[in-house]
Amino acid sequence: MTKASLICNKKNNIDLVLEPIKGGDTISTLSIKELIDASEFTKLRINNGNIKNAVAELNDVLKPLQDKKIGRTIRYQVLERVDAKVSITIESDEMGATAEITSAQGGKHLSAKAILNAAQEAGVKKGFSKEHLIQLAQLAAKQIPNSQIDMQIATGKIAVNGKDALIKPLVESAQARILKPKKREDGSVDMRDLGDIICVNIGDPIAKKVPLTQGQQGYTVTATPLSPEPGNDVELVAGEGTNISPKNTNILVSEKVGLPKLINNGMEVDEIYKIKNVTVATGNINFTGSVIIDGDVTEGMKVTASGDITVGGFVESATLEAGGDITISGGIIGRKHDIEKKHITNITMSVNISAKGSIYAKYGQYAQITCYQDVRIENQLLHSTLDISGRLWIGKDEQANGKLIGGYTKVGTSVHAGIIGATAGSNTIINFEHKILKFKDEIHQLEERLKIESDKTNELKAAINKLKKLPKEKARPELVAKIVPTYQYHANQMGEILNEKLIIEDSLQEYIASVYVEATEKLYHGVELIVGDFNERSRREYGPSKMIYRERKILIDPIVNT
Repeated sequence: MTKASLICNKKNNIDLVLEPIKGGDTISTLSIKELIDASEFTKLRINNGNIKNAVAELNDVLKPLQDKKIGRTIRYQVLERVDAKVSITIESDEMGATAEITSAQGGKHLSAKAILNAAQEAGVKKGFSKEHLIQLAQLAAKQIPNSQIDMQIATGKIAVNGKDALIKPLVESAQARILKPKKREDGSVDMRDLGDIICVNIGDPIAKKVPLTQGQQGYTVTATPLSPEPGNDVELVAGEGTNISPKNTNILVSEKVGLPKLINNGMEVDEIYKIKNVTVATGNINFTGSVIIDGDVTEGMKVTASGDITVGGFVESATLEAGGDITISGGIIGRKHDIEKKHITNITMSVNISAKGSIYAKYGQYAQITCYQDVRIENQLLHSTLDISGRLWIGKDEQANGKLIGGYTKVGTSVHAGIIGATAGSNTIINFEHKILKFKDEIHQLEERLKIESDKTNELKAAINKLKKLPKEKARPELVAKIVPTYQYHANQMGEILNEKLIIEDSLQEYIASVYVEATEKLYHGVELIVGDFNERSRREYGPSKMIYRERKILIDPIVNT
């Protein structure tokens, strides 16, 4: 019987050695593979071709032999030790590199260092993960022979863009202070105790510029640098009563004793007049600068300031007029009117608040409010008349959850409240007429200009036609040549005016489509929205809703919270 054995050769691979003996069981490719499977060399790569060659040669040797005779020894390498291999792939954007390992077949495993070297030879230069290199080497060593495993071993670093420069106030503004009353020990707030009035002295730092940053440079795995975008710069603005510090150009200091106020990219300091209360005993106040009233403004009194007016208490049936903002810690209280028996627009309220800037108050009732910017009432606004150019917001700073009940509001952009209207169906009228009337006035002026140009054009055209009809002996071509350019000029003017009119008409329609009233909790019946020539009144109670103008109609749409 032929003997078959597996023997290491000089290359540390395995040879199949066959010693042919005529007779006995036949050696086949199957029996040789069974021999391999039973050996310690199962992880090595099999050379099936050499196994077939060995079996064929064995048969050739055995064929002429006599029974039990020994033939020449046959030797073929049938098992080979194959080392692990690694392939490196660099992503198209060069922000990552992956190593794929084909596990060893009885050969050497790859070390983390060997994987690193292969990656470097492939062009990977930066962003290696030591942990991933070690982990990949360990996992590959445990894989079944000739299987693949891959892992990202290097990652580029994205450039981090710089931060924009910003202006940081170093003192608190009056609005922030008023709308943030002190807490008592039991957690409640004392609306009367607002702490010390914020007042700065000469030389006090009031704002600083935090310079822009250049950002952090990134790189690809092939070490290509990635440049960041630096932040945008802003200029520190020295408003009235302030100046840039001579010691630090990024610091704004006060030049006088006064009230600090935020402006775009800076601050200003108003001269201030400070008083405890405004009563009959103090008389009316008329001051060039800002006025701070620790307590109340009582009935019949008037406070006028070119800057801000800050009231720590209440304003009751009094008049406030400010060239800046008005901030009222308490409330705005007017005398009750029987508004149901008289049209709301014909009522003159006993309390009148007017500001060129914005108005802030805790609550208001039976008040007349005029404002060139935004109005924010923190709790509720009852039966008041408003004429404001910006937005009406009733509620907390972060959420419009207050109440708007009754009254007549002319507003510029939008109205936001938690509850609008009341169960009693109080008339609550909201009218977006400010910009609409302005647009219509501009359109009317253009139409008048258009009529003038049209009349001139028709007059000149008639003159040209008349001259052209004259007989040859009376023809005056030089006069026609003189009139034609004038006619063309006025015709061109008509075209420009028509284009301007179309642009304004489009802007008017865009504005009308942008205004809205938003009730985040409830919209009661009796709330009327007027947008130009269109108006609609709510006729039942709604949940969270928005009143808008669309396609020549006033619609009430539910607010869906997602």
